Amino acid sequence: MPSTKKPTAGNISRRETFAFGATAAAIAAMPASSAAASSRPRPARVDVIVVGAGFAGLTAARELRRSGKSVVILEADDRVGGRTKSGVVAGERVDMGGQWVGPTQTELLALAAEYDVASIEQYADGDNIIDINGHMARYKGETPALPDADLEVFGALVAQLDEYANRIAMPKPWLVDQAKTWDAHTVESWMLANVTSESVRSLMRVLVQAVFSTEAGQCSFLYFLSYLKSAGGLEALISTRGGAQDRLFPDSLWQIADKMATELRKFLVLDAPVSLIEQNDQGVRVTTSKGIWSCDRVIVTAPPPMAARIDYIPPMPARRDGLTQRMPMGCVIKVVIAYEKPFWREQGLSGLVLSDKVEFGPWLDRVTPLTRGGALVGFFDGGPAQEWADRPAEERRAKVLADIALYFGDQALKPTDYLEEVWTRTPLNRGGYVAVPGPGVLTAFGEALAEPVGRIHWAGTETSDVWVGYVDGAIRSGKRAAAEVLRVL
Repeated sequence: MPSTKKPTAGNISRRETFAFGATAAAIAAMPASSAAASSRPRPARVDVIVVGAGFAGLTAARELRRSGKSVVILEADDRVGGRTKSGVVAGERVDMGGQWVGPTQTELLALAAEYDVASIEQYADGDNIIDINGHMARYKGETPALPDADLEVFGALVAQLDEYANRIAMPKPWLVDQAKTWDAHTVESWMLANVTSESVRSLMRVLVQAVFSTEAGQCSFLYFLSYLKSAGGLEALISTRGGAQDRLFPDSLWQIADKMATELRKFLVLDAPVSLIEQNDQGVRVTTSKGIWSCDRVIVTAPPPMAARIDYIPPMPARRDGLTQRMPMGCVIKVVIAYEKPFWREQGLSGLVLSDKVEFGPWLDRVTPLTRGGALVGFFDGGPAQEWADRPAEERRAKVLADIALYFGDQALKPTDYLEEVWTRTPLNRGGYVAVPGPGVLTAFGEALAEPVGRIHWAGTETSDVWVGYVDGAIRSGKRAAAEVLRVL
């Protein structure tokens, strides 16, 4: 991830010329890494520099190495994984970032198989709970139990949204005939104009929060539809069985990134925030707190608003700069709560709750074969995450437990362990799961999302054409960016 720091006086002047074949002023020190990065000095000049050691960056570096190119991966954080991260709850390693995998997320599934990382089905037995617009019900399966009239409206809406999404040709949704009309709307404004059922509107607001970590009134309707297209429809995004929450990794999804980093440890530098990227006809020079590297091409994998915090010489074109100013990160806080036992299962419940009455949620069962007792995983998303991010941790914890207890009873108030990740406050991420453009952004600036700027190429899940916003999309983007670079080297 990029640094928020500006270049210091010790960095090269903006008016100073430079030769890319020169030896670096400083070679990176050995990083302290969970992947046990090599202590051998790294060459100051390589074919390609990869900025960021999330799944996009690690994938790109792996592809380039396998094609015989020299690389260095510069990561600002003291760990790999980007928007995936592990933590320990009740003695079990859990995901505090990206967690699930669905059957059509074939790149992530293939990578997990390559590293012999097993997944299990998300627990979905028993009844789900829905509490929307004053209507509360228990139900089984993937179809929310709205009243019959509202359910008919919801079914028709899902079909309409999927039909609209299927008109889009990814990765350029701004080329669809209706692009300007759809991009003029937020999801909220489009619903107010086209959906009459207040219950369906409220359910959609909850789903937008859960999928995008933003509010329906802040997300471009065109972007919403392109997201549906990249995933194969709304049902794929929100479903457990057969959808994006179909399976999880008992010992964390993050471990796959750690295994990739171990493979690439000789080329990985942690604690190396990039402050400046300079390019000219000779190549690219990248300045970090651990030294200066030069290369022929650079791949920046940070999401647009974080990539904007790097200084560039020459400056970014107006369209790229305009995009990064208008595509903020979603707001999310992830929480894992451990209990002595999964008491909700004794009540015949699956653990899944969808509600517009509480601020915490949705939440799901997090029990795996490794779990000692019971566990739930849930989120503050969008507006609630903004509201609670700056509150004291004790207040957030009390709110989480109170919201769960509203549906599961007082046993929810007595966890054995509790862990949270306030992604909106993490300095090197500033949110998750994905950067989300507001109305008018894609049609005006979308071309700049993945279009190279001279010798600088862009990766990251936001730039994928399949499973945007997910780890699978990040992997695909790393492969695409590596292929771009290989074509021109």
